[in-house]
Amino acid sequence: MLLRAVGWALVALALSLFFFSPRLWILAHPMPGSTYWDRGLQFVQQCDSPIGSPLSDAGLVWRLAPAVLAKTLGLHGMAVFIVPWLGLLVLLMQCAWLVLRRTGDGRLAALATALVGTTSATLTVTGWLGLNDAWYASALVAVAFQPALPVLLLAVCIGPWIDERFILVLPLTLWVRATALGPGWKPKVSLAAAAAGLAVYAVTRSFNLLHLPATAFHGYLQYIFANFQQWLPWTTLGWFMGLRAAWVLVVVAMGGECRRADLRSALWPAALMAAPLAAITFLASDTGRTTTMLLPLVLLGVERMMALRGAEAARRILTILLIANLLMPAMHVTYQSGDIINMLPVEIVRWLRH
Repeated sequence: MLLRAVGWALVALALSLFFFSPRLWILAHPMPGSTYWDRGLQFVQQCDSPIGSPLSDAGLVWRLAPAVLAKTLGLHGMAVFIVPWLGLLVLLMQCAWLVLRRTGDGRLAALATALVGTTSATLTVTGWLGLNDAWYASALVAVAFQPALPVLLLAVCIGPWIDERFILVLPLTLWVRATALGPGWKPKVSLAAAAAGLAVYAVTRSFNLLHLPATAFHGYLQYIFANFQQWLPWTTLGWFMGLRAAWVLVVVAMGGECRRADLRSALWPAALMAAPLAAITFLASDTGRTTTMLLPLVLLGVERMMALRGAEAARRILTILLIANLLMPAMHVTYQSGDIINMLPVEIVRWLRH
């Protein structure tokens, strides 16, 4: 099962890179001031000294887990960019393994993994340098579907140190866990484990036990209050581009067959989804990355599609969604711009011309 999951993850990554190629000519050499490089160069600096680096990017100051991992692996300089890609492989393999284990359908697992490869969870990692979104998405998927409590505790303990988005979407992810595991989710123990993991992070950050600089974050909040209305008109485009056709699975995950009873039951998860989307849209201008938080809903939608329509119909629907995402234009949406993602042959030509 593990070898099959690895194979499907690699195929999904190859498919994603062909249809949604990185900007090869930009990534070939450091380009400070570019969206593709700015976070990456800050990440390189952070990895050299995870706790002591004076970072201008306030968003990275408390996201220590990837930098600590790079330090533990002995990575330096541009080699630290291996870390986000490792997270992407872990995410894709976990998605393949979980869908296969929970549905017993290999084709469905392969299609679901390939579909994840067309969403923002993958495209932000392959398109920009130094973004560890796949690591926190992998932690969310573990919280949602891994039944073992030690795995849950580990994911909740590490997740906030990868990206604060993990905390915002944790209530929705726990709802997915309750739905996916049914009676086996053990609510009291699961909630206690989640609370314990968050408490460590909250206490450490509230009292600044690591003595990290707070001035950068305060300056960032001032910038947000002054400028957030400028990227709000781009929010819906960013949300759509994050998942595109995979939004169908989010709807299925929350609403079932959209009968009246299903719609009533969808109100609670809809509220749990709307809250983090609204919060992160206010706090961050890169709205195209936002929907990575909803990846557990996408995988739950795969399972519910199979339960509602049967395996054969679910495979057909996922095939249609995958083809739609591969052929539909995709772009990175950030601040007041959208950057179209080209296919690999186009980027190879642009690279050669530059």
